[in-house]
Amino acid sequence: MMPGLALFLLGVCLVGIGRLAAQPPSPEQIRTWQSHPEVVRNFQRGRELRRAGKLQEAAAAYKEVLRLAPGLAVAHLNLGLVYHDQRDYPASTASFQRAASLDPNLVEAQLYLGIDAYLWRRYDLAAQALREATRLRGDHAEAFYWLGLTEAQTGNLQNAASSLEQAAQLRPKDEDTLFQLQQVYQQLWKSTYDRLVGANPDSFRIHQILAEGYLQADRLEDAKREYQAVLKANPTTKGVHEPLGDIARRQQRPEEALGEYEAELALSPQEPRIWYKLADVLIDQGAYAKAGESLQECLKLDDRFAPAYSAMGRLARQQGDIEQAVAHYQKALELGLDDALQESTHYQLARLFQKTGDSAQAGRHMKEFQRLEKIRKERALSLAERERSQSQAP
Repeated sequence: MMPGLALFLLGVCLVGIGRLAAQPPSPEQIRTWQSHPEVVRNFQRGRELRRAGKLQEAAAAYKEVLRLAPGLAVAHLNLGLVYHDQRDYPASTASFQRAASLDPNLVEAQLYLGIDAYLWRRYDLAAQALREATRLRGDHAEAFYWLGLTEAQTGNLQNAASSLEQAAQLRPKDEDTLFQLQQVYQQLWKSTYDRLVGANPDSFRIHQILAEGYLQADRLEDAKREYQAVLKANPTTKGVHEPLGDIARRQQRPEEALGEYEAELALSPQEPRIWYKLADVLIDQGAYAKAGESLQECLKLDDRFAPAYSAMGRLARQQGDIEQAVAHYQKALELGLDDALQESTHYQLARLFQKTGDSAQAGRHMKEFQRLEKIRKERALSLAERERSQSQAP
C-alpha cells in the first residue's frame, strides 16, 4: 500500500447531514479497503489523472474506488474535487455532502461543500457547512473568508464583517480578504445611512455621516461644511470639534485648531486624546507651560497613552532636557505608537543619542527610522502610481 494512504482511509463517525446521512463502514470494512489492491491503485490513479488535468478519467477512477468502497468519505471528497474542477457545482456539492455525511469531521469536505454551494448560490447550505468548518478548525482562514462572502450575500453584514475580520487576522496580507472586508464595511455604511435617512431625513446626524465620508476621501472643505452644519443644528454634539481641529491643522491654521480642540474639551473633558492634540499644537506655538499642563491632564486620564509620552519627549527636547526627552520617547515606543509617530520618534532618539555620543544607540534608531521612512515612501509611491494610472485610463 502506498505510504500515507492509511491517512486517507480513516474511520468515520455516525453523524450524518440530513437525509444524506449514511451508515458508516465497520472497522473490518475499513481494514479490508486499506489492503484492497484495486482500491489503492484506483485511488492513486485518480489523484495522478486529476493532477494531469484528465478530469473525466480521474472521475472514472474515483467511481471505481467507490464501487469497491462505497462508504469511503475521502473518495467522495476527491470525486467532488474533480467535479469542482469541471465547474459542475451541483455534482460536486452532492459528492461533498456525501463525504461530510460519512465523516462530519472531515474539514475539507465541509469547506468545499461550503465553497461550491456558494458558487451554486445555495447560500443556506454554504453557511451551514462553512460554520461547521470553522468550528472544526478555528484557524482556517479560507473557511472564514468564504463564510464572510456567504453571509454578505444573505445580507448578514455584521456577521460577514466579523468572519472576514477573522480571516484577515489569520492572513493579514491577503489582498482579496482585505478587499472583501472593505466592500462589506462600505455596504454597512450605506445600509446605516439609508436607515438613518428613513428614520429622519432631516437629522443632523446625516450631515455628520457625510462629513466623515468626505474626510475619508480627503475632501476637507466639504467635510468642514458638513461638520459646521451639524453644529448649527446641535451645538453640543460631541466628536465634531475634534475633526474640525484636525482639518484646521492640516490647513496650517493653528489658532483655529486650538479653538476647536478647546471647544471639544468643553464637551468631552475626559477624553485624553483631545488633551494630547491640544498640547501638540501648543508645543508647535512655543507655549510650553500650557502644553505641559495639557499633557499632565492627558496622562491623569490614561497613564499609558503612548502619543502623550512622545509629545512629552518633544517638549523636553525643545526645552533642552535631553535625558528626560530620551526617557519619554523610549516610554512612548515601549507602549506602542502608530507608524508615523514611530518614525519621528526613532529619528529624534537617533539625533539625541548622537548628541550624547552614544553612536550604537544612535545607529540603531536611525536604522529603524530609515526602515519606516522607506515603507512610508513606498506606500505613497504606490498610491500615486495607482491614481495616475486611473486618471490615464480611457
